[in-house]
Amino acid sequence: MNERSLQDILEWVVLGLLIAVAVLVVLWVGGWLFTFLGAILKGLAGVVWALLRVLVPVLIVAAVVYFVLRFVQKPKTA
Repeated sequence: MNERSLQDILEWVVLGLLIAVAVLVVLWVGGWLFTFLGAILKGLAGVVWALLRVLVPVLIVAAVVYFVLRFVQKPKTA
């Protein structure tokens, strides 16, 4: 039979704990990165929203003026 010594068992336990700590560190760093990225994207979305709140009405007015001028300048056919 393959008997494991106490040292082998302790080595496996320590290795497992090191792997668990490494995974937790990676998750922790990933959480910080995603938090930072989320803040950046949230700010970018705010800027885009502010621009759209201004630009959409301006574009609507420009389109209305364009079509009115186009209608007024259309040549009359008899």
